[in-house]
Amino acid sequence: MSNKADKLHNQAIKEQQKRIRPGECQKYVRMVLDAGLLRIPLGQQLISQLNNTDLKYEIRSLPASNCIIWERNVGQQTFVAGSAGLEDAWRMERQVLRLFSESDFQRSLKDQNLACIGPKLHDAFPMPNSQFTVVLPRLRHGKHNNEANALIELQLLQQLHVEQLAQPQDQELLALLQRYTKAIAETPYKQQRQAILGSFKKYLANDNKQCVRVDQGNGYGRLWQQHLNRLPLVTLEVAESIISQYPCPKRLLEHFSNDPNAIQTLADIKIRRGNGPQPLQSERRIGNVLSSKLYTLYNARDPNTLI
Repeated sequence: MSNKADKLHNQAIKEQQKRIRPGECQKYVRMVLDAGLLRIPLGQQLISQLNNTDLKYEIRSLPASNCIIWERNVGQQTFVAGSAGLEDAWRMERQVLRLFSESDFQRSLKDQNLACIGPKLHDAFPMPNSQFTVVLPRLRHGKHNNEANALIELQLLQQLHVEQLAQPQDQELLALLQRYTKAIAETPYKQQRQAILGSFKKYLANDNKQCVRVDQGNGYGRLWQQHLNRLPLVTLEVAESIISQYPCPKRLLEHFSNDPNAIQTLADIKIRRGNGPQPLQSERRIGNVLSSKLYTLYNARDPNTLI
C-alpha cells in the first residue's frame, strides 16, 4: 500500500513540476475580466483582440469594477453544486489590474476620489501581499499637471503600480496583459530556481555551459577539474596533471596536512603538453609559484589572506 502511495505522490510531484515549467505554465493560467469591461469601448476592443491570441480568459462579475485578475489551475478537481460532474479547481493569483478610461480617470480626479482607489481595491481583494496596478491612457505632458501629480500620489501614497497606454490603446493593453500573464505563469518556476540557486547548490546547477551537473554521484571529477580551471595560472593541462595525483580535493588537503614538503612535492609534478607522439610532447613543472598559491588557498584560515 505504501508503494502505491509513494507512486501516486511522485506522480503528483511530476505533474506539478510540469505545470510550472516554462513553455507549459501558461496553459494553466487564465485571466478573469470583470463584466463591466463589456460596457466600455476599450474593454470591447480588448476582448476582440484576446480572441485572436492563445491567452485564456473568462468574463464574470468581480468585487471591483473594470478589474482583471489571474487564476491558476492547481491540478485538482472539485464538485460544484448544480454541475454534472467535477470541475478544475482554480486559485487566484496576487496580481490585480484596474483599468480606467480617460473619462473615468478625469471624473475621479475632479471628484477627488482617487485617494479611495487603493483602499477600495484592498477591500475588494483582501488577499495578503496583493499587488495592484492601475492602467489608464497616457497623459499629455505639459497640460495636465494635476493628473501627473495624482499619478505620483497613487504610486507613493497608495503603493499602486501605474501603467499608461500609448496609442493604439487596445494593442498596448493586449501586449501588457501578455507580459503580465507570462510573468505570473513563470513565477513559481523562477521562485523555485531562486531558492535552489540561493544556496551552495548554485555551483552545481546546470544553468549554462560553464556549469557542471552533478547527479547521483556522477560529475564530481568534472566539477573538481572545473574548479581548478577557474583559478589563475591553472590551464587544462595543469588541472589534469593535478587531478592525476589528487583525484579529489580531499586527497590534496590530506597531502598538504601530512607531507611537510607538500609545496615542493606539488611543484615537482610534471605537466605534459601535446597529445601527439612522444618526441612532439613537452614537459614542464607546476612550479613553486602556483604550488604556493594552492597551498595558501586551501590552508589559510584568514578570509583576508592574499593568494
